Amino acid sequence: MRRTQGRNTYYLAFCLKDGTVTSALPMRKPAKRIMKHDHMKLDADNVCKEHVSSGKELLMLPVEKRVRFLDIIATSLNTRRALRQIVLPRLAAIEGQLASIHAAITAMKTRA
Repeated sequence: MRRTQGRNTYYLAFCLKDGTVTSALPMRKPAKRIMKHDHMKLDADNVCKEHVSSGKELLMLPVEKRVRFLDIIATSLNTRRALRQIVLPRLAAIEGQLASIHAAITAMKTRA
């Protein structure tokens, strides 16, 4: 069985203006001097370089290739909707519980 190496993978991402990544390529981490010269920064997902474009280029692709990008965009939209519908209400409920706990602790401190 092949042993996996403990190295991080860095990416070159092609994305739309709203941040939807349509494709990404793995790449070696650029040297510090190159990152400084090209004003590159690593984000939380180890994306070194982003090429941002509008979606107009996708309309010029043949239908066979266009379907893949449309699936990626649809997945991105569905993920955002799921986060909005499932996660955000639960976070709001947790925030309310924390506020009530904080109020109770503050009331205990003022009594003592």
